[in-house]
Amino acid sequence: MSIKRRTFLKALAGGMTLGSQALAARSAKPRLRGKGGVVKKLVVVFQRGGNDALNTLVPVDATQYNLYRNLRPTLGFTTNQLSPVPNNSFFRMHPALNPMSGLISGGDLSMIHAVGYPDSDRSHFESQAYYETAIPGNSLSSGWLNRFLQNSTSPLNPEPPIRGIHIGSNIPQAASGQVSVPVSNNFGRLRLEVDGALDDTREAALREEIRNIYNLDITGSNDRVYGTGRKIFQMLDNFADRDLDDYVPENGAVYPDSRLGERVAHAAQMLKDDNPLGIEVVTIDQGGYDTHAGQVNPNNLTSLDTPHMELLDELSRSMVAFYQDMGATRMDDILFLVVTEFGRRAYQNDSNGTDHGTGALAMVMGGPTNGQMINGGGNWPSLASLYRGHDLGWVTDFRDIYWEILRNHMGMNDNDLQAVIPGHTYSPVGFIP
Repeated sequence: MSIKRRTFLKALAGGMTLGSQALAARSAKPRLRGKGGVVKKLVVVFQRGGNDALNTLVPVDATQYNLYRNLRPTLGFTTNQLSPVPNNSFFRMHPALNPMSGLISGGDLSMIHAVGYPDSDRSHFESQAYYETAIPGNSLSSGWLNRFLQNSTSPLNPEPPIRGIHIGSNIPQAASGQVSVPVSNNFGRLRLEVDGALDDTREAALREEIRNIYNLDITGSNDRVYGTGRKIFQMLDNFADRDLDDYVPENGAVYPDSRLGERVAHAAQMLKDDNPLGIEVVTIDQGGYDTHAGQVNPNNLTSLDTPHMELLDELSRSMVAFYQDMGATRMDDILFLVVTEFGRRAYQNDSNGTDHGTGALAMVMGGPTNGQMINGGGNWPSLASLYRGHDLGWVTDFRDIYWEILRNHMGMNDNDLQAVIPGHTYSPVGFIP
């Protein structure tokens, strides 16, 4: 079939834009392989807006719990409303997290309370940038996950054309940088979009003509351009059978009927079977955590019709479904990290909500973790002495969480990690033995 020259050139330009950064010059260093050469994988969900850590994982030590209720007379949960945390007496958790109890008791879900960084900033823009670049002060624009991809190589040979993806609409800063990370809500439907929609026959003909040009044996100044083109088509071919609408989860897993549920299900779909995809890093956003007003219904704290309850319910059921869908064997090589830019004020405001605070909560799910609730007991930053007079303080630097994952799970050594999280001195957190 004949394709108009103008149509062909527009498609060619669009394709080169999609993958032009994938071949950027870099000094990549090899990493350790997973067991049997299996690719280690990392899913990162960012809770946009600042999740309320203090209502998500609540201290029920007598002294701290009384302080909590005094700070939150209508926003704070009773101990009976909270769900027990298996093998832990210092904390109870938000009732929406109850589906996670089995993961905790099985040692497959850890939580790190009181997470932050020096001179914490309560600005969404600034704090999200710090968490995503892993550099408080934001001296680099590239994201920590992109720098991980830049400074490492896949254990697969040949190296896959794409090692990281973002499931959503806009790429987060954490995944931005020198290495190309494609973005889509459904990677199985990525197409060359030229002059509007093409029927299947014309699209196939167009792709074949472009493919033939990129496959020419050409050397010289255009090597990188042609290499990029070949990578683009390899990526499109590999993604072709990963249409989310056709996905059937395994092991009876049921994902929530929500945007997050769909995105986490698609992450599972994209991470199954190292060959041919070989994806190592997936990023997903969940918005809505800026709960200044109406965070709860004071007359019914456990109502699912309130924002915070709905968000955490969606998150917990998505994570449980992901674990069930992937199965314990696959999860031995996967970590699922949940972070947010800051916690909320220790005390409630006058609108049944909470304002921007400091100490945050991170969650880590997967076979490599050990089911610990970190920073309770003697490490807890007391509610009797609030950080800057308003906030739960912080104990664990978020960069230590990133470092522990990249070091103990993804297999980077400390020297290579200095290129990913520059200027940081790692202090072990303890959620990966």
